[in-house]
Amino acid sequence: MLAVSSALTLFLAAAPAPEGSAWTLDQVVGEALAKSPEVAAARAEEKGVEGALTSEARWLRENPELELEYGTDAVTQEEGERRLSIAISQTLEVAGQRGLRTERAEAALAAARARRRGVELSVAREVTEAAAEWVRREAHARLAEEALAAARTLEEAAARRFEAGDVPELERNTAALERARAEARAALARAEAASARASLNRFFGRLATAPLKLELGAAPVPEVPRAEPPVLEAARSEAEVARAEVELLRRERFPDPTVSLGYERETRPEEHATGSDLHTASLLVARLSVPLPLWDRNQGELAEARARRAAREAEREGREREVEAERVSAREAYEAARAAEAALTATLPGAERNLSLVQRAYEAGELGLDALLLARDRAYAARGEAIDAASALVRARAALLHAAGRLPTGGAPR
Repeated sequence: MLAVSSALTLFLAAAPAPEGSAWTLDQVVGEALAKSPEVAAARAEEKGVEGALTSEARWLRENPELELEYGTDAVTQEEGERRLSIAISQTLEVAGQRGLRTERAEAALAAARARRRGVELSVAREVTEAAAEWVRREAHARLAEEALAAARTLEEAAARRFEAGDVPELERNTAALERARAEARAALARAEAASARASLNRFFGRLATAPLKLELGAAPVPEVPRAEPPVLEAARSEAEVARAEVELLRRERFPDPTVSLGYERETRPEEHATGSDLHTASLLVARLSVPLPLWDRNQGELAEARARRAAREAEREGREREVEAERVSAREAYEAARAAEAALTATLPGAERNLSLVQRAYEAGELGLDALLLARDRAYAARGEAIDAASALVRARAALLHAAGRLPTGGAPR
């Protein structure tokens, strides 16, 4: 009989398994994360935000300006008057804008990292569910093949007994019908298993028909502390970004002074009692300019930023409610799936025993074919339900860990 795992836990590792060997869930998840375009995009976004943080952390935001001026009267009066000035100016932020920009960029980076972790958790959960589905359909395909083999054996036996005159034609025809139904179920199960394998291979960037082998087995479910779900962490960081943006715009209402330092050299003619000559003077010039915030004081930008802050705070509150509801429902679903899997798995020995007893009674002529087929259908149905329950337990466990902000390879959280 087909053995059904009590937990159907899949485990794939950071590096793919050697060709021909079974993959664990750690290997499946690691390979899916390494090949996922969604994860690659999220990591690229995170890198970009890291670069923005480096830019915002500069002490001087604006580039300095170099001014060069030269004047001469050679075209007009030709008296030899010349003027040369060189100055360099720098705008300074004096209201603490750099600290707020850095704070905003750090919050944006935290949000990007949380979004990247969220994408990784989502991909890991999806590939775990795809692996569980493939295992389930493969188990059903093997069960259907076993049922088909039994139906063919029964049909051959019924045909021989009919030829010998031991059974009526009705029983022979019934056995042939059961064999045809078993062939149809087996063909459908094989097609479904091939489809599930193609869906799973998609996560690894492999051909849809590439062979796969997963290592399944019962595994303990350790208790581990739960982590904060990335979706909630991202919402809180986005709210912090909006708060820093509002404060930054408020600070930017203060004028930023521009200081400059320059050198001027001027040559001009002067008249003396003894005659005229050219006089040269050199000056070191310092300047300070301050814009007057009379008309533009960031009124529109500040109003938009305050609206964004209110929206982000509302989103954060909504995410907190969603996360708590997801945790509760995921825990309830996991406990129900674990109880269902244990109960259905426990019934398998009894179903197998009943089938064996009915088989013996039929061979002894004590029961008819209908009783045998009914007992066989019940036994196969029990095994199919146990397979489905084991797969549902894997899905429920993955959902529970996802709600707790953990990869499906970890233990179920408290």
